[in-house]
Amino acid sequence: MNKLKLLLTVILLSGLFSINASAQPFNIGGGLVIGTDRPNIGLKVNATYGMDFLLENLSGSAAFTIFIPSSTPLINYNRWAIDIDGHYEFYEVSDFNFYALGGLNIAHYSTETTAFATTVKSSDTKPGLNIGAGAIYNLKDNIKTFSEFKYIVSNFNQAEISFGVLFEL
Repeated sequence: MNKLKLLLTVILLSGLFSINASAQPFNIGGGLVIGTDRPNIGLKVNATYGMDFLLENLSGSAAFTIFIPSSTPLINYNRWAIDIDGHYEFYEVSDFNFYALGGLNIAHYSTETTAFATTVKSSDTKPGLNIGAGAIYNLKDNIKTFSEFKYIVSNFNQAEISFGVLFEL
């Protein structure tokens, strides 16, 4: 059932970003995420869509992050997250654009604990809120690099730093 929910969410997000994609800037790319909770390091795939038709300097972003599983001697940790954020560009200098971000987060967290030849598995999916800031550097006409810092407020609170590359379509 969880896979069906994930598939429906991805289809919905794809539909949001395909509406009028030719009229607004559309970027797709990915990067690396470093978080404060286990597992700490993940890979992110994200897309941004210019939404100047709603408000000048506004864009939307959707991202899927899969964290590289980690373990201690007795516990294995797994996590993935979906983020839907709004970006508001508040400052531009040279080829840098700085923005504030806010949005929603859905995180799935699972652990597998082994003790005394017994394995106990637990998992949970929780919503949360994102708040943070980021910067985009226009490397070339259709290639941009980005860096973000955000804090996720949920049952799985954590801070994240991410950086990567976006390609304009």
